[in-house]
Amino acid sequence: MKKHFLLTIIALLGCMASFASITGPTGACTGATIYYHDSAILTGGIWSSSNTAVATVDAYGTCVTVGTGTTTISCSSSLLTDILVLTVTAAPAPITGVSFTVCAGSTTTLADATPGGTWSSSVPSVATINASGWVYGVAGGTTNIYYTMPGGCSVSQAVTVGAPFVDSIYGSGSVCVGSSLSLTDATTGGVWSVATPAVATISTSGLITGLTAGGTLVSYTVTGSCGSSTAVAYVSVSATTGTGTITGPSSVFVGNTINLSDAVTGGAWSSSNTAIASVSATGVVTGVAAGTATISYGVTGCGGLAYATHSVTVSAFGGISGHVNFGSVAHYGPVKVWVITLTGTMLAAIDSTTVYAAGTSVAYSFASEPTNSYRIKAATLDSLFLGTGFIPTYHTSSFYWSTADVLAHTAGVGDINQDINMAYGTVTSGAGFVAGDVTAGANKGTSTSVPVNGMMMYIFDAASLQLMQAVRTDATGHYSFSNLPVGATYYVFPDSLNYATTPFAGIALTAAAPSMTGASFKQNTSATAMTIKPIGVGVNDVTASASILAFPNPTNGKVNITWNMPSSEEATIVVADITGREVFHSNINMTAGAGVNQIDLSSLTSGLYTISVKSAAVNYNNKIQVQH
Repeated sequence: MKKHFLLTIIALLGCMASFASITGPTGACTGATIYYHDSAILTGGIWSSSNTAVATVDAYGTCVTVGTGTTTISCSSSLLTDILVLTVTAAPAPITGVSFTVCAGSTTTLADATPGGTWSSSVPSVATINASGWVYGVAGGTTNIYYTMPGGCSVSQAVTVGAPFVDSIYGSGSVCVGSSLSLTDATTGGVWSVATPAVATISTSGLITGLTAGGTLVSYTVTGSCGSSTAVAYVSVSATTGTGTITGPSSVFVGNTINLSDAVTGGAWSSSNTAIASVSATGVVTGVAAGTATISYGVTGCGGLAYATHSVTVSAFGGISGHVNFGSVAHYGPVKVWVITLTGTMLAAIDSTTVYAAGTSVAYSFASEPTNSYRIKAATLDSLFLGTGFIPTYHTSSFYWSTADVLAHTAGVGDINQDINMAYGTVTSGAGFVAGDVTAGANKGTSTSVPVNGMMMYIFDAASLQLMQAVRTDATGHYSFSNLPVGATYYVFPDSLNYATTPFAGIALTAAAPSMTGASFKQNTSATAMTIKPIGVGVNDVTASASILAFPNPTNGKVNITWNMPSSEEATIVVADITGREVFHSNINMTAGAGVNQIDLSSLTSGLYTISVKSAAVNYNNKIQVQH
């Protein structure tokens, strides 16, 4: 009996009406379409309207209002009925009027048969409307006029405002006497005219003919239902050739260049004396010998060939000058150039200048250097801050000082054309790997020297002299190059302006031996012997110590273990997750000298792990990121 009573209560509760689950408006205008949704009855609900003369609703909750009044919208299931009360207000009648177009500055009248509403305009800057329905055209365009009832129901009507309009005149602004040119306007139906018929005439199609030198205003007028509009342009008529004015410096040293320009296009450059100054087709003047030359820019026009002229004085040059050349790869940006002298084993930059390149070559000059032997060096800004592109290069095209051209300069004597041909790096791909360390000391070969942080390191192909990569040493003095093509021999060298640097030569990478991890250098910080040299083979050489490296890091699963061992040993490789749980274990035989072995971590999920390689001589530990 108690169970039957409980079930009866549940059934009664299930049939109770709910007011909270139907979402949608409770008020609308006649002729509106409304979409209702019941969050409590997601599927299988039955929709209905208590008064279909006010609104109807379909099986999906789409309601259409058809008359004024109130109706109850219901959604029912076997256990639940939700309701919403909808009130429908009459929408006003359609807007009527004699015309729905009006000219700017004029009016038209609109009306609505339903009394009690108010008028408004969606774009008052196009047209306004007052309480009586008078529309006033303000400017050309379209606006929507609304008639709104107190309950919020409204109707709208688009109104177009017309205004006089004509597009701009297109065509050249000058014509020669006796010649013609065609003017056009995108607006059709207009009439052409000129203000000064004695200077030029114009046909009905816009063909203007020059009669005498001078200028005239040309008008194009279009007349329509809303009035007239005129576009105006000025046309000059010339009997002479316009050459413009040459702008740029008026002096240049022997061997240096200056840039001249003229605003008039299509002309040709020439020099009155190419033995003193030559000029290129683009206006680049080069000083050849001391003296003065006249640079001309010839233009052919209405009066035939005419010239603009510019005097250039070439002075004897008693310094060092040349160009930094970038080959076929244009460079844009600052370029630093140094004059470097070598005293004993100590390099010193006695002068420097910054020039700005905007193409494949840029000139540099040093006006007054004392008598001495010099090396000239250049570097682009991106190479100074470890970007990609050009490698710092000595005159003429050497990467390092020991093979650079030496310039024996005499004070007051000009050494021109001391060009520096910059080398350009490439993006590389391969299995090759080269690494090492740079330490500072007195070249004693000890492993306890101070690490050199931030030293620029370069690697280039020994056969092609092509720069492959550039990196800086880290806080431990370590550097590495990866993704190098195998089957080639490489040179590695550090770059520091005041140090005489010797490259680490002859690093041959093969498929069988694709890595070399002992290309280390020692920086001698003695004030009388500032050198950076490869660490030679010896008992106290750091290359004789055991070294281990795991790369690449991050990895997609394949990890190379590379070593440089004084003797053969067996090592244990362990990889653990961040909780310390061992997830990989392997033993490898490390042969004496340089070697590499690859392990596969592809089965591990992406994340951070620790890797350790341990033997009698090494205890390598590092974090490694696996990324799939």
